Amino acid sequence: MLKALDTFKKAQGGLALLEFAVALPFLVLALLGFFEIDRYVSMTRRLEITASSIAEQLSQDTLVTPVDVTFAQDSMVVLFPAVLADSARKGVAWSDDIALSMSSIVFSQTNPKCATNCNYNARVAWSSGSNSLSRPCNVLLQSASDTQNSSPTTLPADAFGPVPLIVVDVAFNYTPLFGASMVPAITIRRSAYMQPRYTTGNAYLQYSVAGGDSLVTTCQGF
Repeated sequence: MLKALDTFKKAQGGLALLEFAVALPFLVLALLGFFEIDRYVSMTRRLEITASSIAEQLSQDTLVTPVDVTFAQDSMVVLFPAVLADSARKGVAWSDDIALSMSSIVFSQTNPKCATNCNYNARVAWSSGSNSLSRPCNVLLQSASDTQNSSPTTLPADAFGPVPLIVVDVAFNYTPLFGASMVPAITIRRSAYMQPRYTTGNAYLQYSVAGGDSLVTTCQGF
């Protein structure tokens, strides 16, 4: 028995195969992990492009209408086509897989007599989109770090100034292709900020309620 054990201990045959079998699961996990990271980064970048494209589109209007809002919402399937395959995989409507909010922001000086280096208050003139992203009326938006994702009640510090803005917020529920049962979904949020191109001075981009306001909330006083 001792001789057999000694022979087994010195045996080298099949050692490489055994090592490979032990290492294989870790190699597969690493490969899938790199794949998911690449996919996450790619979708994050695509969301940034989607938000910027919609903001660019709205900034070229002189007056936003229900048609413009509907077109912007529907354009997401072109700007972010991955949402169609992702929503089909989850068995949900694509509009439930991605959220969009569009808002017109107006700034006013905290001190009307200020001439230089002034501070500003930010208010919402109108906002559209899902309840989770739509920006509230009658609330002063707070300043946040430029590197921090904005929330419905905040704006980046550098966005505050005398010129009104169009703000587009998008949120996508990212679910990994592999290990979805073990890894929870991650909500990716991205925003874009654009100055209206065809308004003058401190005139903000207005919303026309002539065609109905079911898609947009217009704040009191605007």
